[in-house]
Amino acid sequence: MAPAMESPTLLCVALLFFAPDGVLAVNSTKWFHNGSLSEETNSSLNIVNAKFEDSGEYKCQHQQVKESEPVYLEVFSDWLLLQASAEVVMEGQPLFLRCHGWRNWDVYKVIYYKDGEALKYWYENHNISITNATVEDSGTYYCTGKVWQLDYESEPLNITVIKAQHEKYWLQFFIPLLVAILFAVDTGLFISTQQQVTFLLKIKRTRKGFKLLNPHPKPNPKNN
Repeated sequence: MAPAMESPTLLCVALLFFAPDGVLAVNSTKWFHNGSLSEETNSSLNIVNAKFEDSGEYKCQHQQVKESEPVYLEVFSDWLLLQASAEVVMEGQPLFLRCHGWRNWDVYKVIYYKDGEALKYWYENHNISITNATVEDSGTYYCTGKVWQLDYESEPLNITVIKAQHEKYWLQFFIPLLVAILFAVDTGLFISTQQQVTFLLKIKRTRKGFKLLNPHPKPNPKNN
């Protein structure tokens, strides 16, 4: 989110910046705004004095590299704007909140609210930093403050913290391990069975061979 008349910057970063001939690729970035190709070819896209029409979906692409995942920019026109590092956060991740004044003007006597209750107060504007977010941090946030000695209130912002499924993580390791163990056991049983069958066949063949070679033993010449 960005206040109107400000100048947000989007940065396109790729793992490969080199052309096939090994020369550094300059001005080789494509920017897309709501599906339309932009004239900008630099790796950074500067939006000067953002307007409502600058809101929407942005994507970038470096040469033959696959298009990036989309990012969304929303432009507001208000004296105060509550900004968050993310509106949907996984449990355990950090969360940052900022009460932002129009055109970066100073905001004083800032109060952050969560679900209608005062959360933090600062005479001078400061950010809220939650190192490890929990599901209890989910809720509706907004901030109030003074800009040019006048009181203002931001629009509410819904923050959702998703609970991490820790109990399922062990399955990711247990199932492959179980498959490997079963495979090893099956292989061992197969080899053992094969060895037993081979041993039995050898005994059979040996016995049959003995009978064929000596069906009628000759009398001992010494006894004649």
